[in-house]
Amino acid sequence: MKEVDCCRNGCVAFTAPRETLTECDLFQNPRYRADGRPAKKATYWPLLPWLRRMLADPDTGVGMVSAMNEACQAAPVSPPKDLRYGFDGTTFRKLYAQGYFSTNTGIVLSISTDGLQAWRLRGFEGWPIIGTILNVDPSSRIQIDSQLILGITPGPGQLADLDFFLHPIAEEQNLLAAGESGVAVEWFPPPQVAHTFVVQFTTDIPGGDKLLNAIGCNGECARRFRTFAGVKIKRRYCYAPYAPDDPPPSKRPRFDVQKDPTPHRTADSTTSGAATVESARAAGKSNAAVRSLAQKEGFKGYPRLF
Repeated sequence: MKEVDCCRNGCVAFTAPRETLTECDLFQNPRYRADGRPAKKATYWPLLPWLRRMLADPDTGVGMVSAMNEACQAAPVSPPKDLRYGFDGTTFRKLYAQGYFSTNTGIVLSISTDGLQAWRLRGFEGWPIIGTILNVDPSSRIQIDSQLILGITPGPGQLADLDFFLHPIAEEQNLLAAGESGVAVEWFPPPQVAHTFVVQFTTDIPGGDKLLNAIGCNGECARRFRTFAGVKIKRRYCYAPYAPDDPPPSKRPRFDVQKDPTPHRTADSTTSGAATVESARAAGKSNAAVRSLAQKEGFKGYPRLF
């Protein structure tokens, strides 16, 4: 178990660039109480001990290794030829071709998160972050053995920056991606090296915006899947379809929902947009300039888990 300090409102965690702060930079709440103890902490449960236990189990461990072996054998055939309830789809096969899953002791992981409002009348809110092992039998994938709560934002208020709560999880994922040696696997006498890779993230739309560091519906180029720009009217952006008798009120043409001409966002274009914002921030440009650029690109910067 690991604990990190966070704001007493639960809005941010004191990790990464905030690690040395003595007060919340958003609401100026002190990090420590009068007696020197942290005002609040967020708790994380490590993934590695859980994975060790699953791989050492005579039923689960053998099934995980067998499923990975079958997936690696089928991976060179891309895309999959049939429809099935598996984890070795296009994303897995792309990663396999890049050399990520080189052994049968690889672990395929999914991470999900969403806001949870408990005791609604009191306004308490927390965000559980859950990891799910995918290379197990589909019938056990939804069971508690295949899912682990990696962390929960402590509340009571709504978080302001999910990235800083994800930092300890991202640190462990980096270590597990590099490989963990000395892992016991049932029916495999020598200790094995286990690698873990995240192949999917699941959220609702607001949670996805937080996970991706996306602007959401407040940006000029707000849509995550297509690149079209809105028309700014006062403090809002409007996304109305173009019509011959309704010309746009600016020189920027609006999109046509019938012909669907707007290009899809890709991993490369998304990365490019985030990199543009990060470069401006690293160059020391003003907060207003960085915020304006983020509104245009649709992203605030690099997401922590990407």
